[in-house]
Amino acid sequence: MTSPRDLQLSADGKWEPYDVFGGASDVTDVGDYLESQGWSPFLRLGAGEWSSLNLLTWQRDQDGRSEYLIEVSNQDQTSEYLKVIGLPRLMDLLARWAPAVQAASIADVVQDLHEPVIEHGGIVETVAARAVWGVQDRLPKLRSYRQQWDAAEAEAVATRQEHRASE
Repeated sequence: MTSPRDLQLSADGKWEPYDVFGGASDVTDVGDYLESQGWSPFLRLGAGEWSSLNLLTWQRDQDGRSEYLIEVSNQDQTSEYLKVIGLPRLMDLLARWAPAVQAASIADVVQDLHEPVIEHGGIVETVAARAVWGVQDRLPKLRSYRQQWDAAEAEAVATRQEHRASE
């Protein structure tokens, strides 16, 4: 599974060919392979499999410096890997991509809201389910807080009325 399309950013700011898989032909699980080469997941932008655009970064320390791989993907495809040295270069590339990921995420939510039939567990459904679960979990505390608030408010009203009556 060689990938001659992969690129690395050179010290002088030019993109050069880079082979993430180092000529390995028996890679069946990319994540396992990258971890075997010292890479670990670092940061994800996008909502994973639901999102129409994601950025996944990997990090490793090599020869006393941090290296990063960036993978751009959607539900169907993954781009070539982009390798950069150092966090500032990674952050620069992420800053350039973040608006596109954010726009895609918003478009995904809007599209999910317009789906006529709920046949999948999309973003909206997941958020709604988490909200319902959270409310059910927190409802006793919320009711208790509300009762305390109402009692304090009633006491404040009574105190103001007593104060006015005594004037």
